Amino acid sequence: MRETKRKIIRALVIIFASFLFVKLIMSFKKDTSINKLTESTRLVSVENVKLESNIITVPVYGKLSSSNEINIVSEVNGIFYSTNFKSGVNFSKGDTLGFVKFEEIESNLNSQKSTLLNQVSKIVSEIKFDFPESYESWYEFMQEIRFNTPLPPLPNIENKKLKNYLSGKNFFNTYFNAKATEDRLKKHLFIAEFSGSLSEVSIKNGTAIVFGQKIAKYHSPKPLEFESSTSIKNTLLVKNKAKVLLKSDEFEGERLGYVSRTNKTINANSQNMSVFIESTDNDLYNGMYVFGEIIVGEAENTFLVKRNLIDKNQMYVILGNKLVSKKIEIVQISEENAVIRGLKNNDLILNESIKDAYDGMEIRYKN
Repeated sequence: MRETKRKIIRALVIIFASFLFVKLIMSFKKDTSINKLTESTRLVSVENVKLESNIITVPVYGKLSSSNEINIVSEVNGIFYSTNFKSGVNFSKGDTLGFVKFEEIESNLNSQKSTLLNQVSKIVSEIKFDFPESYESWYEFMQEIRFNTPLPPLPNIENKKLKNYLSGKNFFNTYFNAKATEDRLKKHLFIAEFSGSLSEVSIKNGTAIVFGQKIAKYHSPKPLEFESSTSIKNTLLVKNKAKVLLKSDEFEGERLGYVSRTNKTINANSQNMSVFIESTDNDLYNGMYVFGEIIVGEAENTFLVKRNLIDKNQMYVILGNKLVSKKIEIVQISEENAVIRGLKNNDLILNESIKDAYDGMEIRYKN
């Protein structure tokens, strides 16, 4: 009897164990099937569309240089003299940068001015009686003839008889000979046309220079400007005085500039136009490389997306668990992003580019 019970219990245990084993196998196959299905459906990152106003910009870049810069070129032969003619030295407008020996010319000019003054003093005495209406202007002209200042301009001569009288006295030859000598003397003096500083100086005090030789550059520290190549489409969006946000690896944050002018002639090689940017910011220096964006306007009801999500004016939205291709309008595109129209608020879109994506492709995403 006991033996029979043992056999029955043993049989029940075997049957129960077999049942559990079969159930375990079935469960494993089901899980494997689910895993295979899950693995074949890609998990992607998504985002919800929120339409807003996006700033439209045009990217620019270039090397800053002074907007007021000239080459200093000699117009005479001789020995150049100056102890301050060095790169980085600052001068004010009207300062003497240097000179080429001019004592002989200065002596000739003073002699000519002396002759002119004697001649004018006699002429003025005669004008007082023969042409009294012109006496005051000629008297003032005589008073302004000095040895240490430039010759004054001639008084206005409307009376033909007075003009003929002056020609007969050989006055015009005397005056214009002195004026020509004065112009020759000016070429020996290098005068600052504006406040600025020297750069690229190629000579020293006592160096012999020749006619046509470039001896330095002279530039004002501000404003600075640079030229940036821009596409035809972008250039036509730009207006003079438009605000520009400038950046550089040499400083943090942004600096302000503005569009000074545009060149709408197309470059034969690049097929681009160009824009000129100016700035007076103290953190910007001559020769510095900068980049930035011109603010050209705002686009309402648009969305900013990654450029790599767009393919020929189309991108994918997500409906259910599938990708659906949707046509969009590109308002503006840059190297990394694009401002677009054609989506609606709360549309679900990809936040990453998927290789070999296709219309109707099934995907998974996290809510």
